[in-house]
Amino acid sequence: MTLKPRILLITSNAGSLFEKDCRLHVGWLQTIEERVHAENVDMLILHTQETGGKKFEECSYQVPIIVDQLRNRLNEFQIIRAWADIEYESEDYTALGVYVFIKESAAKYIEQYNFHTNRFEALHRGFSLTLSNFEKNPYLIKYKFPKEFWPAIKWGRKGYMHTRWRISNRIIDFVNAHLFHDESNLALIHENPMQYSENRKRAMDFIIQRLTEFANGHKEHLFIFGDLNFRLDSTSFLNRITAKTEPHPLDDEDESRGSTDHLQVNGSNCPNDNLRRTVSAIEFRRGSNDSQNSCVLRVEKKKFDYFNQKKLLDDWESYLDDDKEAKNFPLNELPISFPPTYPWSEDPEESEVLMKTRAPAWCDRVLMNDDAYALVSDSCPKYSSFGQSVCTGDHKPVALSFEMPR
Repeated sequence: MTLKPRILLITSNAGSLFEKDCRLHVGWLQTIEERVHAENVDMLILHTQETGGKKFEECSYQVPIIVDQLRNRLNEFQIIRAWADIEYESEDYTALGVYVFIKESAAKYIEQYNFHTNRFEALHRGFSLTLSNFEKNPYLIKYKFPKEFWPAIKWGRKGYMHTRWRISNRIIDFVNAHLFHDESNLALIHENPMQYSENRKRAMDFIIQRLTEFANGHKEHLFIFGDLNFRLDSTSFLNRITAKTEPHPLDDEDESRGSTDHLQVNGSNCPNDNLRRTVSAIEFRRGSNDSQNSCVLRVEKKKFDYFNQKKLLDDWESYLDDDKEAKNFPLNELPISFPPTYPWSEDPEESEVLMKTRAPAWCDRVLMNDDAYALVSDSCPKYSSFGQSVCTGDHKPVALSFEMPR
């Protein structure tokens, strides 16, 4: 064993994983196992979001079961430290999970930080899983974003988890972040299409500020990886895929009564000034033809139906330039060379197609500060999504592997 442990970071939004029928468990576990074994790493840091699923009150009991099954599949790791927030009745509930697997042969080069004593501690063989009382746990910081970050939403579970390690004499911070999503597709053509990305920026800036204060002027290596919910620039993306079309607002009087799925659209920011009305959907059609066959794209609050979904997926490189949110932060990322990580089908029979619910996006990311980026760049890193042929839920997991330098 040298002073160069190989590290694997994985982020996986597990919201679709936890269902009553458990039908995605085996595929997800096998996908993670195969990636870990293919990399032959000394340390795995797995971050999950929406741990316990969308029906968390009914399915959170599955979390320790999944962790045990993952332990059995990754039995080459003798040191396991895990935290999963399934306290859904708590005001500070985040549904985040952090799972760290370390080979005993690498333990002498890896230490865990105790936030209560402000000291690093040696690691010993064994397994621990924390499911509650995180404020008493000395090895992890959990924080839920303040409500004022998104006052329009009455309830949410977005936040971050932070662990710190010393690996080969380098201090490394790993942060599992789940940032705010896009509430409505109709906001793509709303008078303020930037409102969701502004919410995400507020949350990410908050994380960076807290981590900077925690570092207290010292140079640390920071990795922020999770479901960052980054979305494509709506204006440039829509212009790209709806070229030579005209927008047609649609309203359904029966549906609109008392509904919140409708939007007052300001025409001054839309491709067509006629869009000054309350609508439940907008169709982009070729010319002025009212035929449904002329519709290229239909947008509703939770529907994004493009006429050629396969082309949208196959030609992802053509709109990669519309992915701009990461540039809002003083962080770095390796080049993206993989398809959008969201929204994939949740049906195991159609695992290789995109759902018609949202525009495709690279939501799941690994970002680094300058010091971490320099460390990774010198070690032949691999950055990719995986599980393309397996149903892992509406998100594909993303991995970054690298070797610690001497």
